[in-house]
Amino acid sequence: FPFHTPWHSPPLPPGSIPSFSHRKGFSSLPMSRIKCSACCCGREDEEEEGQEEERARHQLLHSSRPGSFSLGFSSALEYILCIRTCRSARNYAGMNGLYCCVPCKPRYRRLVDNIYPRAINEGLINMQMQKLTFYAISHPEKLERIGEYLVQRMARDLARLRFVQVKIAVEAMDQLLEACHSSPSLVQFTENHLRMVQKLLESNIPAMEQLATTSFVKFSNIEENSPSYHRQYDFFISKFSQMCHSSHDEQWKGMRCAGLRGLRGVVWKSVTDGLHPTIWERQHMDKIVPSILFNLHDGGEDPSGASQCDLSSRNVFSTLDEENERDRDDPHALSDLCLRELMGKATFGSMRAVMDPLLKHLDLHKKWQPPPMFAIALFKAILYSIQTQNSYFVIQELINHLDTMASSNAKIRIGIATVLSSIVNIAGTSIGPLLLSIFNSLLKHLRTSVEFQQSSYCPNKEDETTYQETLINAMGDFANALPDYQKVEMMMFTVGNIPSLSASNECKSSDAFLQHVLVKTLLKVATKYRTAYLATVFTDSFLATLLRLAIASDPQVRLNTLYIFHTLLDRHDNISCLTHLGYELDVSDLQLTVEKCSRADQMFIRKHTNHLLTTLYKCVLKEGEGTELMERLDAIQCILCLLCIEVGYDEMLLELYRLSLTLQDYALDSTHKISDEKRMGVHNMVAKFLNLSSQLMALPSLCQHVQQVVAKRASRGPPLMNLVQDVVETKEEEEEERRRLTIGEINEQSGMIFDRAVIVECLKAAGKDSSRVMVPLSCVTMTTPSLTPPPTPLSPNGLEDEDSGRGRERRDVDVDSLDLSFDSSPPDSPVRSGRKNTTVFTLLPNKVSTGLPISVQALRLMVNTPMDAIEEEKRAMEMTSSVVEQLRSRPFEEISDEICAHNEEGDIVRTVSRLLARNSESVRMSEMGRTGGARPKDIFDIQLPSSYIY
Repeated sequence: FPFHTPWHSPPLPPGSIPSFSHRKGFSSLPMSRIKCSACCCGREDEEEEGQEEERARHQLLHSSRPGSFSLGFSSALEYILCIRTCRSARNYAGMNGLYCCVPCKPRYRRLVDNIYPRAINEGLINMQMQKLTFYAISHPEKLERIGEYLVQRMARDLARLRFVQVKIAVEAMDQLLEACHSSPSLVQFTENHLRMVQKLLESNIPAMEQLATTSFVKFSNIEENSPSYHRQYDFFISKFSQMCHSSHDEQWKGMRCAGLRGLRGVVWKSVTDGLHPTIWERQHMDKIVPSILFNLHDGGEDPSGASQCDLSSRNVFSTLDEENERDRDDPHALSDLCLRELMGKATFGSMRAVMDPLLKHLDLHKKWQPPPMFAIALFKAILYSIQTQNSYFVIQELINHLDTMASSNAKIRIGIATVLSSIVNIAGTSIGPLLLSIFNSLLKHLRTSVEFQQSSYCPNKEDETTYQETLINAMGDFANALPDYQKVEMMMFTVGNIPSLSASNECKSSDAFLQHVLVKTLLKVATKYRTAYLATVFTDSFLATLLRLAIASDPQVRLNTLYIFHTLLDRHDNISCLTHLGYELDVSDLQLTVEKCSRADQMFIRKHTNHLLTTLYKCVLKEGEGTELMERLDAIQCILCLLCIEVGYDEMLLELYRLSLTLQDYALDSTHKISDEKRMGVHNMVAKFLNLSSQLMALPSLCQHVQQVVAKRASRGPPLMNLVQDVVETKEEEEEERRRLTIGEINEQSGMIFDRAVIVECLKAAGKDSSRVMVPLSCVTMTTPSLTPPPTPLSPNGLEDEDSGRGRERRDVDVDSLDLSFDSSPPDSPVRSGRKNTTVFTLLPNKVSTGLPISVQALRLMVNTPMDAIEEEKRAMEMTSSVVEQLRSRPFEEISDEICAHNEEGDIVRTVSRLLARNSESVRMSEMGRTGGARPKDIFDIQLPSSYIY
């Protein structure tokens, strides 16, 4: 009830009605007691306030009781004044010097005032707080006014540094927020709550900022039913990010934790509300992500550089109140939790907004330097937090960043590649859609690094080599995470990028090194693949490239190619026993896994036996001297053993015996200029293979022959050919030991080499068709490696024999004449009436076609034998120059006479006779079958039976 009291009058007690006894001359006039709805009535709706106001005005102006005093609205009013409403009373009091007594405050204000204690150390009065809560729930329309009044009192107490009253106001706001979470006026109340939090954050007082953060976290846990279309969190993001970088005062640890909890609350509140997608904008992520990462790596690494980031599984969708005590007080653990929640709530479309500032932060703070332990732990946490199907996006972003940093320091690129190698196995099969794209990017970086290393601008070649090794390991780990069919695609893709080197043509200086690096890459990928069927992995183009690389000029490329054959041929994990196989008296001690060869593998190996074994023979010929000679011979021996175990059917075993005996002949041939060490290495390789294969085939007679030869070599041969170190020597052998045979004399001593006839007899006794073992392999075309992919083999038996070798030689003789014609007449026919299909003359007088018939085997050999592109080109150039030289030096008449003398079709008489003979034969064939030369009936003259006519 508002009133005005003269200065000489004593103050009235609260709640009393002023009477005229306080004034001279009016003591005998009692005043009527008037009730104002704004003060005493419990109905406080706006509509009811207006009705009560009219009722009070009528009572003041028309009072008719005896002794009452009528009041009017005039300037003489000094003692009592009723204002329209309590709300306008405050404004009127400020303008006219009036004041409001306690009963004239609205009820919600009185309830708010009652929660404050009289003593400063008592805290919030819980009983009064319950009344205020009940009133707010019962009158939801007053919830906004309660919030406004609490913010008003809190701002006044904060300005006067009354921190106890400020905490009471914040606690009351939090309790009202939790109790009224389903109120229809919650949106308006939350605006007041956020205003209170903002004022506390603007105070720059650490205790108040932490109090505001705690209140904001409680607010972020509340689910709102009604949307808020105009709410923004820009100020809170900026302020919380600033708190995350606090490092100057003594409370920096608490301030950082408060800032991280605040950012966590902003992310939680923004993501759960679908009307606030602005949290993923670049301007916000540029503040949130660096703040989290700053606390993650600041103090998150020990002095040795190892990251302490906990990568254990966490529930990133837990509520904010479920933090343990360690996370609450440790900025590093809390930042790790914030990062996981941020990535866990990011959709596929918003992940780029997080990754861009993350990569930029790692660049600015130099976190790619090897060893990049922090970056590895960071990306592992990211991949464990996001959905599995989105993992490939992180891999793609990291590769794109590697593209961006392609011209940067090698150590930075090494760090990025190391991170990529460490996390690619987590992505698993989700990278399938971008398989070739990602692998092509890695190969492009590998090629770029090789070219840069070979240039003169490379400052540190050792770092570039380390970078290449890291990329190769990344591709190997990348292949390990893929299914088998995609590993095959990766190997095919890698093979397609290996450059072909030509001995005659000039090539880039980096091509040879790139070939070496890509072969190592292919080996790394091949080690992750488990072969099921040979035809699946050894396609025609893939096998052709491997065979070409097996006889390359670089020894390391040849060795790595042999290792690729090892890992792809071995399907039963026998490679560990066969890598450096010695002479085993009992092969069962090796515990090899041998299974029957499938029909599909038999068909495949029968098709490619020719080129595979020919390449192995060339590998032996290519191996020169050096410390690694024995290692390469062991690799070739391992392939022979793997072929015997994996595809050891009868035909293949016989071809392997042919190859072994041919290699023995090569080592015994004194015309080859090779060292004694290589000769003895080849002899030992053949002996160990025959020992293994004879025991696997269970041929006692062949095993006995092999053991006799090995024992004889151990006693009389050179020391390096002693495969049996613990031979018990007799007295006679001790006398013979005084003079050991040299490598050149073992062929003269009986029993020192493997006898081809004995081996054939042993195989024949076992029921094998050993006729082909007697035919040695032809070495005519094995000295020059073929640079073109080998075509389809000729026959199931595969390798060239002596007859085919002679046919090949005959082809080498006749190819320069370019006479590809052949006669269909038998070789003993006196008259060659057959017709030739093609005739091309030659200008070389000293090379005349022999005209001998070509056998079917020789014809197959001519068609299917791999062509040497270099030799063919050289031969064509020589022939062209020879023809040009003859045309320039010899007269035309002499050349024409020579051509006509050797060209049958140049003789007109012979040509006419041949044509007449051909026509007469066709006439006789057309008349054959006719009786009496009768003319055949016309179809219209044929009489059909009546049953055929409808």
